[in-house]
Amino acid sequence: MQARVRREGLESLAEHEALEYLLYFAIPRKNTNPIAHALIQRFGSFCRVLEAGEEELTEVDGIGPSSARLIHAVLEFARYYTLHKRGRRVRLKETEQAVEYVRPLFLGMQQEALYLIAMDDNYTPLRDIRVAEGLPNHVTFDINRLARAAVGTHCTCALLAHNHPSGLAVASQADFSTTVQIVKALGLLGIDVVDHIIVTATDASSMRQSGRMPYFDPYNQQVYY
Repeated sequence: MQARVRREGLESLAEHEALEYLLYFAIPRKNTNPIAHALIQRFGSFCRVLEAGEEELTEVDGIGPSSARLIHAVLEFARYYTLHKRGRRVRLKETEQAVEYVRPLFLGMQQEALYLIAMDDNYTPLRDIRVAEGLPNHVTFDINRLARAAVGTHCTCALLAHNHPSGLAVASQADFSTTVQIVKALGLLGIDVVDHIIVTATDASSMRQSGRMPYFDPYNQQVYY
């Protein structure tokens, strides 16, 4: 199989074979074919196996902590590579650029996560702040902690982004309420939140483009929408 991969690439392997090949690195002196089939049977596909939690993986016979960690780390390394490959010296003034920038943050994630992209006057990212991570359809966060983190970057504007792992790229009422809360908290600190991007595995939407993005009026100290 190693010779086949060198000759034809990983894409030449079936899903169970790719898992079998990966498991060689954690279990070098054991036939990993039955374990690979068991993983596919348990989770349904190669992608679902990689997206599974470590505790879930160890429920499959033959998968120990080291093997589970290796499998789980594949997507983490893929996310790390993608984030570092994209670079930071980009301007996120246009929605398409913002979507392209934030999408790698959620690669393979099966829980909702909320990010604040702190930017300067030129809409150039200064820091990606993970505000919260929660359940598949819900996040909670500390608004004061978020405000302190944003101020610490010396940003003048920011972009919100979160994912819907198992839903549509449409802002819910809870998403809107969260956005209003953050827009007001940061607006009082002189930080303009310009958009809120919602992404799924195959789609994305912008609250600004849809006309639902609230904004902070510094003169009246109020949020309007």
